[in-house]
Amino acid sequence: MYSAAMQAPTGTVTLVFTDIQDSTPLWERHGPRFEDCLKLHNEIMRAQIAAFGGFEVKTEGDAFMVAFERAAGVRA
Repeated sequence: MYSAAMQAPTGTVTLVFTDIQDSTPLWERHGPRFEDCLKLHNEIMRAQIAAFGGFEVKTEGDAFMVAFERAAGVRA
């Protein structure tokens, strides 16, 4: 889920929650092909989280929970 090298922020943090809008109909419409899209989405999300100093707290389905030390990191 997260890199062991990245330390979770402590104290007052900024939390970001993401979700792909209407993903359930996309799964139903595109079936297994949507899995490739989700993999790409996750790769892009993780690259941007790392680039902006975020910490991936958890993922569930297509949703991410991310913590940042400062709100400025949320500009991604």
